[in-house]
Amino acid sequence: MTGEPEGEYGGNVVPYRLKWRPRGVRPGAHPGQGDGGDGTFRTLVPLVARPDPRRIDLRASLRDPFEGVHVRTFAPRRATTVAVLTDLSGSMGFDGTGAEVARLAATLAASAAATGDEFTLIGAGGDLREDAFIPATRRRGLGPQVAAVISDAAPSGTSTRGLATAAERLPRRRCLVFLVSDFLMPEADLDLALDALWRHDVVPVLVRDSRSEGDVPAWGLMEIADAETGGRRLVFMRPGLRARWQATARDRIAALEARFVTRGYAPFHLVNRFDADALVAFLASR
Repeated sequence: MTGEPEGEYGGNVVPYRLKWRPRGVRPGAHPGQGDGGDGTFRTLVPLVARPDPRRIDLRASLRDPFEGVHVRTFAPRRATTVAVLTDLSGSMGFDGTGAEVARLAATLAASAAATGDEFTLIGAGGDLREDAFIPATRRRGLGPQVAAVISDAAPSGTSTRGLATAAERLPRRRCLVFLVSDFLMPEADLDLALDALWRHDVVPVLVRDSRSEGDVPAWGLMEIADAETGGRRLVFMRPGLRARWQATARDRIAALEARFVTRGYAPFHLVNRFDADALVAFLASR
């Protein structure tokens, strides 16, 4: 992506929690489905309901006036997969965007490793981008590699149809998926991508740059560039034009948020620069 990253990557770790209980047998940090031999204490049940003498609670059994034998049950703790599915169409090549997406993805990679979860990176534009793919791994210290892969992957083209195809590379079990894009795409393409991610817990990351939304001087000549087509034109900026530009941007963002809400998603807004503290607050409020 355009915008060479600077500094260290993967140093920040953000806590996150799941809205569901993951399946599987791989131990981790999240409360899982079913019963386990360890994990978080759940409740006491009669031995006849859970015939496992290894979990007999002697104190509770001795206190029972009806002389019942009780066993402890536990909620097992399981691991999941954290995925960053990033848009690499041409509009994501806006000045500085690549570095901020790299910082976000590197932070999520470090956070997944610290939590004991797998992490995978999948990039796509019109098609899957093999140069922007890191298979699911629990390897630590992945942040710098994730940042480098994103920074080296040049955004191109006008299509985002590959995002739907990219979903096929995710595990079949439910994952936590960060869908990173400016979402400058046809509604049909957005629906296609979201439909493909139906089984996963999706966090849309709306990448924004205030300059592209009208945060510019009210007067003056400006050269406007279309990141997808490469076309450029000279515009005489004036207050009325800037106001219309800003109104259009606000309407687009409001429409996107409404579209996400209908599917039960709340987007994280990455505006200008990635703010790890803002992401922590956002994830805590989910």
